[in-house]
Amino acid sequence: MIASLRLRNIATISDVSLSLGPGLVVLTGETGAGKSILVDGLLLTLGERADHSIVRPGARSASVESVFLVDGEEISIRREIQATGRSRLLIDDEVATLEEARERMSGLVDLHTQRSTPALLSRRRQQGFLDTFAGASATADAVRTVHAGLARLRSRIAEIGDSLRAAAGQRDLLAHEAGLIEKLGPSREEYADLLARRRELEASEAACAFLAGLANALEGDENGLCGRVAALRSSAERAEPREPELAELFSQADIALREAASVCRGRLSSLEAAPWLAESIDERLDAYGKLLPRYGGDLERLLARAGQISTMMSSWAALETELESAEKEAAELSGILSREASALSEARRSAVPGLCEAVERELAGLGMPGASFRVEFHPVPSERAIEAGGVSVCSDGAELPEFLFTANEGMPPAPLSSAASGGELSRTSLPLRLALAEAGGSGTMVFDEIDSGVGGETAALLAGALRRSSMIRQTVVITHLPAIAAAADTHLAVRKREEGGMPVTDVMELSGRERLEELARMLGGGQAAMRHARSLVGG
Repeated sequence: MIASLRLRNIATISDVSLSLGPGLVVLTGETGAGKSILVDGLLLTLGERADHSIVRPGARSASVESVFLVDGEEISIRREIQATGRSRLLIDDEVATLEEARERMSGLVDLHTQRSTPALLSRRRQQGFLDTFAGASATADAVRTVHAGLARLRSRIAEIGDSLRAAAGQRDLLAHEAGLIEKLGPSREEYADLLARRRELEASEAACAFLAGLANALEGDENGLCGRVAALRSSAERAEPREPELAELFSQADIALREAASVCRGRLSSLEAAPWLAESIDERLDAYGKLLPRYGGDLERLLARAGQISTMMSSWAALETELESAEKEAAELSGILSREASALSEARRSAVPGLCEAVERELAGLGMPGASFRVEFHPVPSERAIEAGGVSVCSDGAELPEFLFTANEGMPPAPLSSAASGGELSRTSLPLRLALAEAGGSGTMVFDEIDSGVGGETAALLAGALRRSSMIRQTVVITHLPAIAAAADTHLAVRKREEGGMPVTDVMELSGRERLEELARMLGGGQAAMRHARSLVGG
């Protein structure tokens, strides 16, 4: 329940503090006195957006503080609004967002105004009434949450599927290209080493060719230098007269040339590489040579492309993993949604007889004994539905309730939007809320001038209905009807006066003589009105 409310510099209010007790709390006052400002202030603490124009002229800031009593504990909510437009909200002196306030205070106040009555024409609002009465609000929330999660998953599954299908052709080409690169297994180090070793082999081959040619020139055959020098030595040895010195010189030359030939063969033997080594190097270089032209002969481009392909293939593999996980989770959520939607439908249908009985009882109590109230269920529109366990389910369930009403006995009920007049709609709204109160709601019910156009016997019936409501839940009513004011446990009068050329709204709690005078004023004034006021309060 609302324990207290304080407003400072709000519109025509300078500083007003209210203590609201349990039961029926009534606010009365002349039109324009500022009664609805109190409701506006209360809404600011419940997370309504603030307009800086609400700050009292001349003031730098305004504030509203409401204190709620919930399960024996006090919750304080303060809203501060600057004339510049900035505002902040505090819950128990801790700064909070408007969304946090709405979530924290949800269900603590059920506001009903003439402006909000048309909301009953909304099927979603009607659905909310039924779910609250059925005690199925948590199940309805679960359906909405699971439905949203499943819808997001299925959207993501479709998105991944589209991406994978669009990439299928490219994946095949890249897989082939990746296979060629993987088969080569390129690396900067290996390629540089192969080129260096190829250059070494080429230098070695040139040296071998030179040494082989030299060795061949020395002693390749009888025409080689060694052979020809040996022949010259023999000639010198046989010459007449003999030329021993020449023979010796030719002999030394022969030995030197043969030693040179031996050195050539030795160097040649040490330089000649194993044939398989050259073949191995050439084979690897040939493999590089076949692939590199695709990349402009640039190994760095080849390696960069390999990295790019790896990244893309990994990305697609990750998408496939995500798809598998999402499909598994979607299957689980589909089962959960099917069960929750089924439970919600069962709870709603089970609650319908009790709701209809309670509303018709309250309608009769408000002077509409022939009125009939029914609930009809409709299938989910295909554009809002998703399939879950073979059932079409939307965020509001597997079937959608709609309230039907007729004010006249014998007439078939029709949708509330077409069957109820303005006054009937207002009177239908109140029984719905009273039926919810009977179902065990705990929040404060606030009615802001719902009695427009009501008078006579209906006013007394309405007062009785509000009195019954207040026995279950704290009920706050802004009214012009004396019958309702007379039924109050707490009667607050709203007055407007002028101070320094500016209007000022005051609120005071009435009792005794003051209360009788207020009731008499509401009845038109005079001695007859005072007597009527006494009769209303039983005095």
